[in-house]
Amino acid sequence: MLNPISFFTRLISARLPRLRFVKIGLPLFILFAAFGVVALLKATKPEVKARPVVEKQWSVSVIEAQPADIRPRRRFYGEITAGREAELRAEVRGRVIAVNEKFIDGGVVLKGDLLVSFDPFDYAAEVSEREAEWVEAKARLSELKADFEGAVVLLKRDEEQSRLRARDVARRAKLMKRKNVSEKNFDDSKLALSEARQRVTERTKTIAKLKANIESQEATIKRRDVALQRARRDFANTKLFSPFDGFLTGVGTAVGRYVSIGDRVARLIEAGRLEVKFQVGNRQFGRLSKSSDIVGKSVRVFWRGGASETFDATVARVESVVDAATGGVNLFARLNGLDRRTKLRPGIFVEVSLEDRPYLNVVQLPETALHDDTIYVIKNNRLQARKVKLASRLGDEVLVSGKIERGDLIVTTSFNEIGPGLRVTVP
Repeated sequence: MLNPISFFTRLISARLPRLRFVKIGLPLFILFAAFGVVALLKATKPEVKARPVVEKQWSVSVIEAQPADIRPRRRFYGEITAGREAELRAEVRGRVIAVNEKFIDGGVVLKGDLLVSFDPFDYAAEVSEREAEWVEAKARLSELKADFEGAVVLLKRDEEQSRLRARDVARRAKLMKRKNVSEKNFDDSKLALSEARQRVTERTKTIAKLKANIESQEATIKRRDVALQRARRDFANTKLFSPFDGFLTGVGTAVGRYVSIGDRVARLIEAGRLEVKFQVGNRQFGRLSKSSDIVGKSVRVFWRGGASETFDATVARVESVVDAATGGVNLFARLNGLDRRTKLRPGIFVEVSLEDRPYLNVVQLPETALHDDTIYVIKNNRLQARKVKLASRLGDEVLVSGKIERGDLIVTTSFNEIGPGLRVTVP
């Protein structure tokens, strides 16, 4: 009987030399075949011709240099403010009996318009009383002046009688020495002289009193006159008039309301006295002030709200202190030619254009034309670098000075590869 194990052992032993040949020869065959394929591909590849190198050209925008003396206008942003406004307050106490139909927030009024009427009864009565007192005081003064004038006349008569009595005494004294008159007669003449002199003294005293009384009465009349004027003023203040053309705001009263002295009735903004408040930097303020006095400079104001409008203004004043938060200086420019028909109101934001100092022999370029301290001009279709000095910045433009000739084509296109010697074309 055939043993299975012995059968398989003999079978493997018979095939072993053939398997060793396949294991070694197959890899060698694959390797030689690969070398053959590579050699065939290399021998049959097409010939590639070298392309000529072409220099790249850059398309750029340019601006023609025009050196000139330029006085640029600086742009700022500001706010319309009230150049003059009045707090309308009640100067009398009483009940409001009438108001103007324009007496509302936003109402436009003219100078002299009657705005509010207060109850005038008490003040009219006060005027009547003060007038009566004043008339009474004037009558009393007339009476005192009449007494004074009469006393002065009587004093002259008394003095004349005193002189006559004195001469009579002197004459009787002479007759007394010759024993032509009696002693009693002489004594009677002296007594009459004494009485005459006493009347002169009393009359002088009366005149002095009358003079003092007149002065006192004149002072009383002045007091009565002041009281009458005050009463008349209070009576006039029962009607509140507009002091100038303007716009009403903060209206705080109505018919029937009782007001006290000093109560605010409304606020009135003068229409023709609007200003623009805008801020300039500390360095800008120094530069502007150095060229000329900044007060009195003309500015242009642009209002972009609704239909764009332009207004002329003049710098009226400079704020007394520097803004601590921003370090800038606030300027106030008064708008010219405004009246009650203007649409401008305090609080509107506007754009302000202010003329700067002049810059001599500079070129104005877009900011993209400046690369640090260098610009590029085109010479024979190639870029040439020029060193320049930055004179000033104007928003997205710059003013530069340097070796720039009139008519130079200055490149305004900015790109990373820009540099001297590049070949460029201008569309």
